[in-house]
Amino acid sequence: MFRSSLSKIALALAFLFTVSSFIFYIILSSYYEKEAFKRIRLALDYNKAIQEYVSNYQKPTIYALMKEGTLPNDFFDPTLLSSTFIVQHINEVYLQKLQRSNAALHVDFKFASDNPTNITNKATPFESKVLRQFNETNITSFTQHISLNGKDHLFYALPVEANTNKCMRCHSDPNIAPRQMVTLYGSSNGFNEKIGEIRAIISLYTPVDEDNQNMWFFFLSVEFLMLISFLIIYSIIYYYSRAIKQKDKLITKQSKFAAMGEMIGMIAHQWRQPLTGMGMTVDNLKLDIELQTIDEEKWMQNLEQVTTQIHYLSHTIDDFRNFFKPNQEPVEVDVSKLMDESLQIINSTLVSNNITIIKNYNDQAIIVSFRNDLMQVFLNIIKNAKDAYVENSIDNRPLRIITSANSKYCTIIVEDEAGGISDDIMERIFDPYFSTKDEKNGTGLGLYMSKMIVEDHLNGQLEVHSKARATHFKITLPKTLKMEKHHGN
Repeated sequence: MFRSSLSKIALALAFLFTVSSFIFYIILSSYYEKEAFKRIRLALDYNKAIQEYVSNYQKPTIYALMKEGTLPNDFFDPTLLSSTFIVQHINEVYLQKLQRSNAALHVDFKFASDNPTNITNKATPFESKVLRQFNETNITSFTQHISLNGKDHLFYALPVEANTNKCMRCHSDPNIAPRQMVTLYGSSNGFNEKIGEIRAIISLYTPVDEDNQNMWFFFLSVEFLMLISFLIIYSIIYYYSRAIKQKDKLITKQSKFAAMGEMIGMIAHQWRQPLTGMGMTVDNLKLDIELQTIDEEKWMQNLEQVTTQIHYLSHTIDDFRNFFKPNQEPVEVDVSKLMDESLQIINSTLVSNNITIIKNYNDQAIIVSFRNDLMQVFLNIIKNAKDAYVENSIDNRPLRIITSANSKYCTIIVEDEAGGISDDIMERIFDPYFSTKDEKNGTGLGLYMSKMIVEDHLNGQLEVHSKARATHFKITLPKTLKMEKHHGN
């Protein structure tokens, strides 16, 4: 039972550790995924800010100078007028500074197009596929984990604004485009675009290998600490379980000694009357010899009476010897008959204390269990009722015993009218060493051992209920005992 309980605790802790680890991994993965997205969002906002500056401040100023005639009407300089060039250039400078400061986590920024003016913005096959999706579907963004240069990256893409009439000045016919632009980039790329078409995507790449390394380091560190914590918890449980087991062993031994003492007292009580009768018969026979009034028929009757008493004493010894035999295997037990055997063992004590037994038995109350364990429980409860009557000086002393059964369980009820149990001690009566009796009559172990035997050894339940002046103990046992490992009493 002890090993089985520890195994169940170990399995429960292992299951909890596994579930906790899985949940922690999911949370941690989600966190680092969000961190990668945060980097991408920051980079996107940073580059959008540059684009807005170029569009709202820089370009209008250049166009105003062109209108004033300060600059030629076909003036074009990518460093001043191309937002894609400016954003990409600033991003490259920014990344160089990051590399010099050993910043491993960065975001690569690119305007990817199938027909770029600047060939450096040429879309990769993967980017072209994403660009087609933006043109052919209604998606507004695209995210995917990809392998880039042998490393895991998070890829995020947004479409640039669809072509308008304003875009056509530079991207429709090279003959109407700024001469300096054509001179710089040639007339092969970036032209013949269509209005309404998305000509490019904003591609952002951020490596997550470093995130993964950080995540795994943090995950394994926490897992190690959690494992140590679970091992410490198990060790504490194991230590205290062993301590409780040792305590239970000690209590069991004390209970056995107490039960043995009670049984010896019962044997003495059972033998007192027959021995007294045998002594009187022998004295009568001796007197007949002295008076020389031997009646052979009377002598034979007296000797038969002595023989009967000797058989009774021998039978009593067998009853007690069977009670103290260690349990080996569960056997079929007729609960009603076993109760009668228990009553027979303690019969003289019950009779001398004017206890009236009222039986209501069910013939189907047959179970597979440990016979002697159950008998010990019966004797403990019956003796407890007898002691309650004596302690409380109750004159009328009925003891009702009821057995019942269904397809799965057998129930035994032992009910007395010895004054009941007060509410303030009801919850304590199954505690070890707790007793309302004086030191001579009570060890405080009987009910504790009964509870432990029924619930730990016999897979059953022992309950107590008290109302008015009546108390009844209810034992519920399974029809068939599910064996793990049993230690005989």
